[in-house]
Amino acid sequence: MVFSGAPEMRRSDLLSVVSVLDVDEVLERAATIGAERTGAGAVVLALVDERPVAPGGDDVLDEPRVTARGTDLPRALALRDRLGDAGLEGAPGERPEHEVVRLRDAAGDEVLRVPVVVSGRLFADLLLLDPPADGFADDDVESISVLGKVTGVAVRNALSYHLNEKRREAAELAAAVDQSMRPPFLLAEPTSRIADGALRISGARAAAVVAASSDGMDVLATAGDVDADLPHLLDEVADRVRAAEADGRGFVVRAGGRPVWGLPLSPAHAPAGVVVLVLDPARSHPSAEDRALLSSFVRHGSLVLDHGVLQQERQHAVLAADRDRIARDLHDVVIQRLYATALRLRTGAREGRGDDEHVSEAIREIGDSIREIRGTIFELERGRSASLRSDVLGLAREYGPALGFVPVVRTWGPVDSLVGEDLAGQATVVLRELLSNCVRHAGAGRCEVDLAVESGWFSLQVCDDGRGMPDGDVATSGLRNLRSRATDLGGELFVEPAEPRGTRVRWRVPLDPQAGSVASPAASVASSSAEPAAGEA
Repeated sequence: MVFSGAPEMRRSDLLSVVSVLDVDEVLERAATIGAERTGAGAVVLALVDERPVAPGGDDVLDEPRVTARGTDLPRALALRDRLGDAGLEGAPGERPEHEVVRLRDAAGDEVLRVPVVVSGRLFADLLLLDPPADGFADDDVESISVLGKVTGVAVRNALSYHLNEKRREAAELAAAVDQSMRPPFLLAEPTSRIADGALRISGARAAAVVAASSDGMDVLATAGDVDADLPHLLDEVADRVRAAEADGRGFVVRAGGRPVWGLPLSPAHAPAGVVVLVLDPARSHPSAEDRALLSSFVRHGSLVLDHGVLQQERQHAVLAADRDRIARDLHDVVIQRLYATALRLRTGAREGRGDDEHVSEAIREIGDSIREIRGTIFELERGRSASLRSDVLGLAREYGPALGFVPVVRTWGPVDSLVGEDLAGQATVVLRELLSNCVRHAGAGRCEVDLAVESGWFSLQVCDDGRGMPDGDVATSGLRNLRSRATDLGGELFVEPAEPRGTRVRWRVPLDPQAGSVASPAASVASSSAEPAAGEA
């Protein structure tokens, strides 16, 4: 169709544009052909992709992404900003297809504008600068008049292919989330699959599923390029995460110089959380279709988490019913039978029947049995104790008055799910010692506590901004005890200065004590980032 309007010698150029299914490659080829055919000394390509901003959102993703060849970027940005909508008809979202538009830059030199319109919206702006000495020839301009239309068709084809591939991939990722929800229905695995799926659908640099509260930030799962800046970046957006958890609305902001996109999980029964995506400014941002696809994936993940919570509650209900039945059977059958036996023995002893010594021994044994059974009933009724995270938050609040502030608490990974009761007990003892040291010696104004589970290891880190260790002395009895505890469990203790001041202590042990002497884990996110550690001794 459009090929018939182009000179014969341009047919191969136009075919090269429509023959690829990658948007960036389509635009790059169009820019190269436009510069070659017109003799332009410079070319500016602005990826606009006009989209309405989300209600109430400060959508920084809709800024044009500008690249330039043959000129510097400041000039390209200034020119693109100055031209605005010059020569373009229709409102955003209703752009008709355009021919090449002749304009002038600030110096009066001619500029050719080749709009790339896709489905009624200006997707990209191709600007050809620095014409030959005699200007852009009319024949050359006419020969590329069809370039914008062909490029728009090629971009639409590439976007359609991209979207179909994304839909297929999203369906596979959603199925992977479904398959991860299996007995005993722990939420750690599906949460990790949600983070990985969101990363792949969005093309982000890093992804994290987080939950924020007044006590700190819990990082439930991560995926992608998780670097040392991630904890600080998450701290920057903590208020937006809390707001998203409260009102269920996403956000797009800049933090640490990077675009950050937050999509709240919206479960009815599972704990609230937000999928935080750190985008790469150098790459194409997600299109409107990608956003809709990712939002659908996150909603599906919320339903899977709800399913997991309901299954957990069902298991707990079954377990509670079993406990009640066992307690009832013990009380109504076993204990009553033992009481009856004891009464008969006492009666026989009082009436002088049998061997008093043997009878008394039997009575004592029965009494012991009754006490043990009562203890069993009590344990069944009491159930499991509080989580490690709850214990750590309680310790942080307990030491708040002595420190003058409440330490920040962050968790990385499924701490409550994977840390056993014995190790949790050890961890609370270690934390109490470190916080006590911080109170007695540090003189700190801030303290951060990080709990992390990664690669089969558990780490507890505390970092303060106090006066630091005197002369590098770490051989105090408190730290010796902590090092001994770590060594006994196959782990280790690290003490080092914090930047710009203070002390960092990290206590790390394997989740499986037998693996401690063999495995060597990758550095955990908490250690490579905030490497908390508080506690001067």
